[in-house]
Amino acid sequence: MKRLLLLSPVILFPYFILFAVVCIFTGFLMESVFSNNALNLLFILLVIYIIALISSIAVFIASLVRKSDAKELLRVNMIIKLIHVPAYIIIFFMGLAGFITIFTVVISLALMILDVMTIFLTGLIGLGGVIKGFREQKLSLKSAIIHGILQFVFCADVFSAVIVYRRVKRAFTNESTMESETATVP
Repeated sequence: MKRLLLLSPVILFPYFILFAVVCIFTGFLMESVFSNNALNLLFILLVIYIIALISSIAVFIASLVRKSDAKELLRVNMIIKLIHVPAYIIIFFMGLAGFITIFTVVISLALMILDVMTIFLTGLIGLGGVIKGFREQKLSLKSAIIHGILQFVFCADVFSAVIVYRRVKRAFTNESTMESETATVP
């Protein structure tokens, strides 16, 4: 739970993107919140991204340095990626709608770049969990490489996060079962 709080900027970033798009297309919000200045909106979005990036990097480094278990970090990564799914779906359809006219193609490209930036944030967290799982010998080298790469691939990152979490969780369960069986044998 503590990590989810630390990663709240990462969790909320795609929803800030949606808020920014809504502000751009509704005159009232853009006027009342940002004084009709799109640069203010972009500046705030950039500040939020930098804060989210710092928290992602901090969690990534902490996952490599600390003695915490991979299962917890991969669970947090999976939860964050699943929370992002509704935002990605809405951003995807907004981007598709932007390709209808030549005047809104720039908005579609901007949304695509912002999506890539968001995937990088969660990819760092997932990569830290995958490396931790490999170090704890819960994942093979091949699996760690594949899932480490998939943490940065759009759509595949969500499936990979669920799969790698379940594998590591199963490895932890099997390990604790074997420990309890050897402890009961005299």
